[in-house]
Amino acid sequence: MDTGDKARKERYRRCAPELGLLLWAVWDPLGAGVPIDEYDNYVPLIWKLLDEHAGAEAVVAELTRICTERIGMDAGTNQTAAELLTAWWYWRFDFPVEFEANS
Repeated sequence: MDTGDKARKERYRRCAPELGLLLWAVWDPLGAGVPIDEYDNYVPLIWKLLDEHAGAEAVVAELTRICTERIGMDAGTNQTAAELLTAWWYWRFDFPVEFEANS
């Protein structure tokens, strides 16, 4: 395993809980009152899309697929959640690298 793989795995280990919390806070298709870890099973799927810079539309598509195929309901929060998750990724991971490169 090269250092890039190690760094990516460490970043996932450290930051995946943040993404799980964001799914609960901004997506939450089941509605209020679910346990805070309710959507943790979807973190790897969404993380992969964000890590690949697939874009908000790909995240919307995946959230919609999850709602349809796994949850069986859709609260209409997919678009907003995808935009917020994509923004979180940028500010959490991409911006610091860009800023450092331009400093």
